[in-house]
Amino acid sequence: PGKFIPFFERDGSIGKIDDIVLKKVCEAIAKWRKEGKILYPVSVNLSRDRLYDSNLVQHLTDIVDSYGVYHDLIDFELTESASYDNTEQMVHVLNELRDNGFHISMDDFGTGYSSFSLLTQMPLDTLKIDKSFVDKVGVDNEMKEDFFVIRHIISLAKELGFICLAEGAENKSQIDELRALGCDVIQGYYYSKPISIDEYENKYLN
Repeated sequence: PGKFIPFFERDGSIGKIDDIVLKKVCEAIAKWRKEGKILYPVSVNLSRDRLYDSNLVQHLTDIVDSYGVYHDLIDFELTESASYDNTEQMVHVLNELRDNGFHISMDDFGTGYSSFSLLTQMPLDTLKIDKSFVDKVGVDNEMKEDFFVIRHIISLAKELGFICLAEGAENKSQIDELRALGCDVIQGYYYSKPISIDEYENKYLN
């Protein structure tokens, strides 16, 4: 993704990729609902370039509604490292999505240039700490400076009322330290590597 997503952003086709992924997610959720499976929210990337589209909220809502999927089962993720120069428009679109019942997350927090003041404006549900920070905690050569940074990010997220999620945890010592620091949700290879939808259904939905 680190290689092909920037390519599609540059050539302008990232919106089509976003839509394909959203439709696939909605198709799966609709199937699981029909089968009586337990449903969990699924995160879907939302490229910031698309926030210039005045019809975006209606377009995304129409896709989800066409599958009969509850809005609170879709979590739209923005990548913090993506550039965006119209903060007012971005916040407006995110507020509209949230008003329509969707969840909003900021992915890869700490890798981009979003100001702390922007966090107070954005209607986020979840702040996702980038793996580059998680890699530095719970390890033999852990530096106190790295510990302080991730501790304060977690504290900031909680004080702003966001769910704090750490990305990329790979061992139990990382899990234990993140839990001790009050991190709400932890994801990473420690729990599972990426798996196919068939594997997911067989392993978690049966």
